[in-house]
Amino acid sequence: MKIKKISTLLIVKGILLISFIHAGSISPTLGLRFNDIAGPTEGLGTPTQCIGLKLGVGEGVYSGIETDGADFRLYVSQSFGTFSMGIADDGVDGVDDGTFPQFAIGGSYNVVDHFNVSLDYMINRLSDADGVGANTDPHPDQLRLSLNIAF
Repeated sequence: MKIKKISTLLIVKGILLISFIHAGSISPTLGLRFNDIAGPTEGLGTPTQCIGLKLGVGEGVYSGIETDGADFRLYVSQSFGTFSMGIADDGVDGVDDGTFPQFAIGGSYNVVDHFNVSLDYMINRLSDADGVGANTDPHPDQLRLSLNIAF
C-alpha cells in the first residue's frame, strides 16, 4: 500500500512538473476596466483595477485568469479575439445573495509590446437570478473596455 501511495504521489508531481514546463510563458497582468461604457452614465465611468496571470499555450494563443475582487474570469485569447467565462458579484451592498454567471466575447488590439486594449461584450442575462424567468435577470448586458499590461 505504501509503495502505491508513493508511486501515485510521484506521478502527480511529474504531471504537474510537465504541465508547468509545457505551459510556456507565464506572466502577471495588471489592468484597468471600465464597465458598462455604453450605459446611461456620462464618460467611461469609474475604473476598477484587476490582476491576473496570462499563459502562452501555443503560437499566438493565450489562456489566463483575471479578478478584480468582485468578479473572476477564465479566458482564451488569440490575436483576433477573446472568449471568457466567469462569475460576478451581484453588487448589492449588505445582501449576500451570491454571484451570477458571466460570459464575454470581444476583441483586443496590441498597442505596443505587453500593452493592449480590449473591448468585450459581457453577456450577463443567462441566469434567472430574480426568479421571474429567462431574460428578466436584473444584471443587464454591457460593454467593457480594458487596458492591460503584461509583464
